[in-house]
This record gives sequence, structure tokens and C-alpha cells, in this order.
Amino acid sequence: MSKCIGCGILKQNSDQNKPGYVIKPENEYCLRCFKIKNYNELINQEINAEQFILKLKTLIQNERPKDIEFFYIIDIFDLEGSRVKEIEAAIKKYPVTIVVNKIDLLPKAVKLAKIRRYITDLFAKSDLFDANIILNTSFKNNFTNSLLNKIKKTKTKKYFIGSSNVGKSSIINSLLKANNLIPQIVESKYFNTTLDFIQIKLSSDDIIFDTPGIARSNSTANLLNKEDWKYIYFNKEVAQNTFQLKPGNTIFYAGIAWVDFEWIEEEINSFHFFNNKEVKLHRTNIKNAFDYYNRNKENIVPYNFNTKFIKREFIFNEKDINKEFEISISGLGWFNFKVKNSMKITINIPTDNVEVETTLRKPLV
Repeated sequence: MSKCIGCGILKQNSDQNKPGYVIKPENEYCLRCFKIKNYNELINQEINAEQFILKLKTLIQNERPKDIEFFYIIDIFDLEGSRVKEIEAAIKKYPVTIVVNKIDLLPKAVKLAKIRRYITDLFAKSDLFDANIILNTSFKNNFTNSLLNKIKKTKTKKYFIGSSNVGKSSIINSLLKANNLIPQIVESKYFNTTLDFIQIKLSSDDIIFDTPGIARSNSTANLLNKEDWKYIYFNKEVAQNTFQLKPGNTIFYAGIAWVDFEWIEEEINSFHFFNNKEVKLHRTNIKNAFDYYNRNKENIVPYNFNTKFIKREFIFNEKDINKEFEISISGLGWFNFKVKNSMKITINIPTDNVEVETTLRKPLV
């Protein structure tokens, strides 16, 4: 097939989720460019990190750092899982604004100042330690207007980058609506190339570049069929569930994964879970966990039908007593707790080929 005249990507009609998709081979624009040009709407498509880095380096190799600016989108619900360290290293020499998206998913009691401090600390030892930080949600105009004002301050080339399903498309769509002008794709900008970055005119003076989402390889989403991703990626405030657990208890995240809690004393401990409301949590005992998983597989939604497992263990000893911790599982959310005595927490994930990100961190909420 030929190339899209909007972004230059080689057209294909086999996968709608990949760049270059066209319904008919004779279409001049790929679906992503067509949606922007005709419907003022951006759709989400993805490529892998290696492809993205190669395209990015090709694009900026002759650009001066002062002429380029990056807006790096991360997901507050999946901070570690939505980061791409290789991308952070590739853009560190350029001005970067970290856009922390979906903050409306957090409980309303969480203060914005606390989120900002948390993100500042998170990136303090990273390649983006000196990046600007903007908190964002596409569902509130004041946040969109703040981002738009940031864009209009400089005349640099502004690239919006981020993992798939971090809400990048929603952000750009909200910017298009807030700008009150029909956006234009700069036609043939990358004709005869395969960069598939779309140049969009927000106005006569303000231009941004949309890029495909970078495929997440470390999320529990990769354990499920795409029709079940609604249980992983969502647009509602996180559910809060508190369990008073005894040693030997297990908490299931529907049929996706489960967590074992072990300690010697009979003392009860509180664990606070933050997760998608559509993913039902279930308590049982460690000795019954595997049997429960197999016995109820026809009724648990969503369910991961893998028969092989990996385990992630977190050990807490005397030095951790009275300290507060949080464990996040990419795509599922997180749970926090105070250590009362030495204990072991084991995350059981039914997979043998997906590297699900699990992180021990200080509490976000």
C-alpha cells in the first residue's frame, strides 16, 4: 500500500489498533489522520518502545534542544507501569513537562499539593529530575486551560508522548475543543517517511505533534483479552476497600491475580485497597486460594486462563515495624498498610510470559 498523506505512515488494513490503519486501501488518510481532519477527534494507537525510540531519534537528530519540547504523559493510576525509562533517557536533553493525567481518579480528599510532591519525589533521581510537572484531567476545563496556556507560552515544536491508555488522546482532544478552532493536519509534512507523527495546528500560532502510544509490556492488561481491558483502563474514581486481615488470608483481584498475607502473630492488620470498581475483590485463605481459582473460573470476571504462575514476594522485618508502605500492581491499582510485625506478602500472577510491574513504594494516598 501507499503512505498516508497526513503523517507519512505506510497504510495497512489488518489491525485498527496500529498506526496506518485504513478501511479501504485507496483511502488517502490513515484512520487516525482522518478522524482528526474530519471529526476533530483523536484515536489511540500504539507501537512498541524500540520502534518509538528509533522514530524519535530520526525525527530530532538535527533539531536543537531549544527548538523542541516534550509533554510526557503518565497515568496517576499506574505511575510505574506507564513510565518508559528508555524514553525518559532519550528526551532528557530537551525541555520536558511531565503531565500527570487522570488525577480525577484519586479520592477527592487527596490534595493536589500532595500529588505534586509525590511526583516530584518519584522523579527526583530519574533522567527527568528537573522537568516541569502539570497535574491534569481531561474532564475539567480549568486543567485543560492551564495546559493550553503552557503550550502557548513558547513557539517550540511540542511533542506529546506516552504509553498507550494513559489518556494522551483524550488530552489532545480536550485541547482541540478548548481552542475553538478546527484543527488542521499539515499535509505531506512527512511524506515519503514512516515517522507516523501527526502535526496538528491548534491555531495559526500553536502547533503540537501527536505520536502513537507506546505499548505497555508490564501491565496486567496483557494477561487479558482486549475486550476485558475495560477492567484495567477506566474513567471512574478508584474504589476504596479496607480489609481487616488475619495471617493466612488471601485477597483475589477477580480472576486476574491474588495476594497472600503471612505473619506469625494472630494480630489483625488493616489493608487499604485502591482499584477499579469493576474488579471485584474476594477474601479467602491461602490454603483455599488455588482451589478457589480453579473452582470458580467460569464465574469470575475477568479471568486469566493461564495455568502457570509467577510469584512476587515482599518481606518485612523488625526494621520496618510501624512504617507505612504501598504495593502497586500495574493495571490493578495498589494497597497500603502499616507494618505491625514481621510478615511476607506474596503476589500470585497467572502468567509465564508477561513481566507485570509490581512496586513497593511510599503511600500515594
